[in-house]
Amino acid sequence: TARLTAPAGAGPFPVFVYLHGGFWKPQWDRAATMSHVVTSTFNCAGEATPSDDAEASLLGKVAILDVEYSRVDQDEPERSEGGGGWPGTYLDALAALNALAAAQRAAFAAGVGGGDAEEANVSASADEARVSASARAAAARVDLHAVVLSGHSAGGAMALWLGLFSSLPPSVRCELGEAVGAASGSDAAGAISAGLDDAVRILGVAALAPVADLALAAEEGISDFHDAVPNLFWRCAGGRDRSASVRAACPTALMRQGMLPPLAHAPHF
Repeated sequence: TARLTAPAGAGPFPVFVYLHGGFWKPQWDRAATMSHVVTSTFNCAGEATPSDDAEASLLGKVAILDVEYSRVDQDEPERSEGGGGWPGTYLDALAALNALAAAQRAAFAAGVGGGDAEEANVSASADEARVSASARAAAARVDLHAVVLSGHSAGGAMALWLGLFSSLPPSVRCELGEAVGAASGSDAAGAISAGLDDAVRILGVAALAPVADLALAAEEGISDFHDAVPNLFWRCAGGRDRSASVRAACPTALMRQGMLPPLAHAPHF
């Protein structure tokens, strides 16, 4: 799920999407990483509720989409909940944006317009007919053509990947889907091939100390117990299949293929 906060007013408001860090580990969820503190850096007051963040952003009024995603059991990766690991964890981020687009379509179909500041959960599992009233009210006021992605550490890697992925032509997405499907099945392959909802436009990526080169991170054992990146790819067999999966998930590998979104990289956070 993702938590969407929209300011009061008619909008439409740009969308700031945030993906927390924590090396994809179960204990580091949205609450534990205090993602609201990161989003509050865009707030003039410094100490504020999420709704106040949306009202007083230094970027002007913005909507904030704070994304939660499945993570990886570090002791027994195969017991990870909610599809944690590549590609499921990354697809959760993709699904959150697609769910926001679906919620907006449901809002427009219902004639929902501007109103008070609104906070709602946006679920990728709900179809447009079952989107909650609060999600519709918040989604009605966002500008899906003005989306900025951000994330810290592991979340920064995912934000970079999603920004790069959104620029892939359909033929390349299909090739990527085939590589993913070989390791993870047809559902994952289909999600990759379908890509980002056509209603969404990524303007740029602000990556905060991202794990941008997954192959190098695995080789150097980056993380407290040196195994977070290998554990991310627990579904993938060794050798060529794993290498293909790492390349598919790695922002640096995608950039070497000539894909480059507008981005800002903060090496220290």
